[in-house]
Amino acid sequence: WINGEETLIISSSSATCHVMKHSHYVSRFGSKLGLQCIGMNENGIIFNSNPSLWKVIRPFFNRALSGPGLIQTTEHSLKSTERFLAKLSDVTDQLGNVNVLKLMRLIIFDTSNNLFLRIPTDENEIVLKIQKYFEAWETLILKPDIFFKFSWLYKKYEKSANDLKKVVEILIEQKRQELSSSDKLEEHLDFASELIFAQNRGVLTAENVNQSIVEMLIAAPDTMSVSLYFMLTLIAQHPKTEEMIMDEIHAVVGDREVQSSDMPNLKVLENFIYESMRYQP
Repeated sequence: WINGEETLIISSSSATCHVMKHSHYVSRFGSKLGLQCIGMNENGIIFNSNPSLWKVIRPFFNRALSGPGLIQTTEHSLKSTERFLAKLSDVTDQLGNVNVLKLMRLIIFDTSNNLFLRIPTDENEIVLKIQKYFEAWETLILKPDIFFKFSWLYKKYEKSANDLKKVVEILIEQKRQELSSSDKLEEHLDFASELIFAQNRGVLTAENVNQSIVEMLIAAPDTMSVSLYFMLTLIAQHPKTEEMIMDEIHAVVGDREVQSSDMPNLKVLENFIYESMRYQP
């Protein structure tokens, strides 16, 4: 439902291109009221339907997701994985069953935080708030306008979105204090610090900074965690594939830690990842 009307979504590339290029398709990103509830209306990057603001935000994401930042991902992923595997009992029930999806979410969120924000957090608390944020997103994104005339229908979802934004607001303030008291700013430069400096210059609003950091932190703990969960499930179902992957890792990496430069040589693993994402996108 878009603007109270049942709407057919056509997925051909030419139709999508047409809709995106013409401004009179005002709801091409879903319900405006729904986006307002979760903070994405003309904020952040994922569903920001204001092209001029979106263009201002985009370079910050581009820089964070390329170059030196991308190279650091392997190192941070290793550290986060080792950290949470050492605390595996925290996600293991009395029968010895591991909550693998939660484990993946904790690892991926910690990796994202170390790449883009670098402020100590309670990962369990934030991962739970991220899950509730996504529930709100899924519930509100395509609701007809009449849905928002009844506050009892959407208030709990709006609260879930606000709860996450409030936590991130506190983390941003901690980051701001860290920047203001540092003698070597270059040691603290990352995605969050660049956004804070842009706000100080009047380029971005506080709301846009908050939403951009929210979106950077929530993106991988949902998408990548679910993808990894299905990969591990598929490995468990195909022991011969697991054996091939492990043989390749031992041959290429040996006893040392994996490095970014190893990736081009892990062809069996790469093919497995692609096939997993094709099979369970």
